[in-house]
Amino acid sequence: MKRIILLHGVGSSGAAMAPLAQALGLGFQVHCPDGPEDFNHGQGRQWFSIAGVTEANRPARVAAALPGFEEIVSQFGDTKDSLLIGFSQGAIMALHAVAEGLPAAGVFALSGRLAGPVARRSVWPPITLLHGSADPMMPPAVARATEGWLKDAGALPQLTIFEGLGHSIDGRMVDAIRAGVDVR
Repeated sequence: MKRIILLHGVGSSGAAMAPLAQALGLGFQVHCPDGPEDFNHGQGRQWFSIAGVTEANRPARVAAALPGFEEIVSQFGDTKDSLLIGFSQGAIMALHAVAEGLPAAGVFALSGRLAGPVARRSVWPPITLLHGSADPMMPPAVARATEGWLKDAGALPQLTIFEGLGHSIDGRMVDAIRAGVDVR
């Protein structure tokens, strides 16, 4: 692995991920790109619009956003040498990109999910799902569903649910990322 790409959630920015990069202190190149679109509910950026998003139309929105996402993460070098760490919508994009075959050194999905089942593949990077038990935006049930869909598709995801954590990143997540990167 040569680099880490930190992917922000909806309504945020790449710059907002810089404190996570500092907290991790892993010594790799770190990139924190902005999502390609203005957030249509206020300031910040987004990877895809959430205006009117439903469980039924979310997969199509993610699929439509994947080419732009892959273009952004590829600008930092070969993605097979990149660890993708995404929060919320950034996690959604990272998970779907690798499900569609984007090579990566691994994925850490923080408070994220898949939009639905994905196709079976024979080759998957390591995938770690980190989620809060008290997440009101993406309840733990979506993390468990994501784990199941990934297993059904041939991946070997590792899910950890942190007691009392909402839709955020805390020191336990930082420690879990550090521990996971040490083994890769």
